[in-house]
Amino acid sequence: MGRPAFTRFLVPQDATGGRGVRWGTDFATWDDLLAAGRGLAGRLGGGRAFVVDPTVGIASIAALFAVATVPDRTLLWASVDTLGVPHRELAPGLHEIEPPVAGDIDRPLWGVCTSGSSGRPKVAIGHADLWELVALHYQRAIYEDTPEVLATNLPLQFSAAFFMAVLPSMFLRLDLVVFPTHDWTPVHDAARDRDVAVLTVPAMAAAACLGTAGTTDMRRVALFLGGGHVSAERVRLISARFDGVSIANLYGTAETGAVAVDRAPGHNEHVGHPIPGKAVWLADTDEHGVGKVATAGPDCCRYVWRPGAGVTANDGHVAGTDLGRFDEQGRLCLEGRVDGGEKLTGVLVYPRSIERHLLALPGVLDARVLVRRGASGLEHLAARVVGTVAEAQVRAHCATLPEIERPSRIECVAEADALAAANANGKL
Repeated sequence: MGRPAFTRFLVPQDATGGRGVRWGTDFATWDDLLAAGRGLAGRLGGGRAFVVDPTVGIASIAALFAVATVPDRTLLWASVDTLGVPHRELAPGLHEIEPPVAGDIDRPLWGVCTSGSSGRPKVAIGHADLWELVALHYQRAIYEDTPEVLATNLPLQFSAAFFMAVLPSMFLRLDLVVFPTHDWTPVHDAARDRDVAVLTVPAMAAAACLGTAGTTDMRRVALFLGGGHVSAERVRLISARFDGVSIANLYGTAETGAVAVDRAPGHNEHVGHPIPGKAVWLADTDEHGVGKVATAGPDCCRYVWRPGAGVTANDGHVAGTDLGRFDEQGRLCLEGRVDGGEKLTGVLVYPRSIERHLLALPGVLDARVLVRRGASGLEHLAARVVGTVAEAQVRAHCATLPEIERPSRIECVAEADALAAANANGKL
């Protein structure tokens, strides 16, 4: 038997031909994009690795089809600038590189970059013949009732955008809308007569609300927010400006895929139950029940590639970069990053727990707590707080924490200033 192709069931023959991808002002049907991809595929050899760069726009979808319609290939969905490795451009958005995983690979591979928020981005690599299963799982476990339109204003090289927007829309033949951060008109237009699921992050949703005068009818829109906890203030802001919208909070990483979903966020206590059908447990727990968040599933990576440093393999499950615990209801509570320097002067602290405490202060929209080391080598807790509170209020609120958990450096910024300074990923 030959090696499996990516697209055994990719485009249903009985699907309506008018659905496709709207990327800014560009539009192409799935049929057109598939035909363009097949036209490129004949120029690509087997057993090789290709980078499909989504920063070029809608042409990247055709490039995706070019690689995915033929087996025995490695497909990396990433910006070539982010990877920083030698490459040869074959077509817009399509580049060839040396295969990152050496040896005889008998299954097609996918790869997506991590965000790089804790250092240089690395590439999570998994088995691409499971794409269909990933798409169907997300449809049932996360979206529940399949929307007619999937939309996102995240940079499409985000692993979340790839797994939660590109793959489900491609396999289920849904309309995919890629819209700019500052203009939600395509979402409003689509939601006039169709159900729309929007993948974004809290800061981008808040920016849209602050730029909206009055309220907007969003009764047919479901927002899926990724990027940690969603504060009660943010939930109130979004609900007040986006009339009738439903809001869910998602947690996951590039290495693990989606892990948990909270359909009633704003409490700052947990990130929800593990998504149905996903195995989630804690590894190497301490006496407080806190351990590494570990998971297994078709969206989990099989290898991790650090360009310039080589490839490591896992044994079928992934222990992510976060520490967590389960509460009495089986909901996942995040307690910090494994690599985030949680030791403070020799004492173990959990910055995410401190962030949840800060989010409970009225007027706080967002918070980030980090262990910092000064030039002298001394460690301290630093907090950045977004909202309408002053430093004195934050210090008074933290007085109930153990002394070791009270931030010594506090920066308070207004929402508008924080959003203006947010990076391209929507992170504050």
